[in-house]
Amino acid sequence: MNRQVYQERRTYQRYDESHIIGYLNEEVLENYVPQNNQGGESEESPEPWPTAFAYTGSESDGGTVMACEKQDDSGELANAIIRTRYTESQELAIQRHAINGEYEEAPQEYEQYNSWCQYAVQTAKDWIAAKAAQ
Repeated sequence: MNRQVYQERRTYQRYDESHIIGYLNEEVLENYVPQNNQGGESEESPEPWPTAFAYTGSESDGGTVMACEKQDDSGELANAIIRTRYTESQELAIQRHAINGEYEEAPQEYEQYNSWCQYAVQTAKDWIAAKAAQ
């Protein structure tokens, strides 16, 4: 996984016709001091950024490439985010276990899944709202 820090909040953008690159796992960093790009200590300390945003993903820029056909639909975006962690088969199995009361052996499994789905839905809504505000 790769982590990158930006001065502005990132959302998603078209990667190709059937994929997006999205910036997940946002971490808000207050008074972030950028590291020196030369790799050594400099005489002058860089100016801190009032707020910075860190993203962790599979791509070198901290993004994650996700399959997504309808790139302006919050449901499709949420599904793309969910698929970064759960395949459709895994999702259905977790839901079946919950419906049948069989998740008592690993109750955190459903809680983690449900939490990730809630994160995905809220993130997708936030991304759509941010795109509309541009």
